[in-house]
Amino acid sequence: MRDLNASNYADVAMRDLIASGAMQGPRMFVSGGGLFRRPGDAAVSGEELAKTVDERANAGVDWIKMFGSTGSGQDVTGVQTFSFEQMKAAVEAAHRNGKRIAIHSYGPEGARDAVRAGADTLEHATDMDAATIQEMVARKTFYVPTIDHNRFYAENFKVLNFAPESVKNLNGFRERNLETARLAFKAGVRFAMGSDAVRSMFGENTRELGWFVKAGMTPEQALGAATRNGAELLGQEGSLGALRAGYFADIVAVEGDPLADIRVVIEKVRWVMKGGEVVVDKTQ
Repeated sequence: MRDLNASNYADVAMRDLIASGAMQGPRMFVSGGGLFRRPGDAAVSGEELAKTVDERANAGVDWIKMFGSTGSGQDVTGVQTFSFEQMKAAVEAAHRNGKRIAIHSYGPEGARDAVRAGADTLEHATDMDAATIQEMVARKTFYVPTIDHNRFYAENFKVLNFAPESVKNLNGFRERNLETARLAFKAGVRFAMGSDAVRSMFGENTRELGWFVKAGMTPEQALGAATRNGAELLGQEGSLGALRAGYFADIVAVEGDPLADIRVVIEKVRWVMKGGEVVVDKTQ
């Protein structure tokens, strides 16, 4: 699991507790707090951004996260918040520290500059033009569209205390997100599955695979986005994402044929092994 925004390095602590065996949980790849600014905030130099990236790296994060635009929760705006030059400074600092960087952008302008700046992964981006999509193909940038989380927000707007009028905006964004994913997949962009799960959405993460199929993937291709591609995105393709000698014995067993119906993976997980140890058993 990749966690891309946590206060006070709580994600670093949780990752290390799990790795030491002090608590049970997934293999975690974490970023600490994301680099963030609001429209209208005081300007920040590339040097200042690089210093912040250095601080994150020294604290032990695996990834750097940058919020390249507005957009979160019921807010589906995509106003770019970091310039191309600022994004490039963050990317260069991350790579100098041996870290990969994920850049969040709801809108097409921030997405374009994130790809041009060399982001390793682009999160959420919607309404991307053909030139940006082709740039992603050329650079082999991973696209993590997180289509399903706006479905979750719309269905749970009362629980989340969102304004009733937000539902229309959330559903509209999700539809455009799906169409952008369809165009990107057709063009040959590399996809990885991410859910942007928040609050009580945990456990619904794999619903994203259903949207991948709607975007034109076969069930096998959708599964590949969550396994092989996910491992490659993390830089762990030599140990995760496949059933192969020398890899971690991380195995999920489902009831049914997921190559025939992707819902089997979403609804019918019956057994989970992590590193050779059974951690979930619903077979009885």
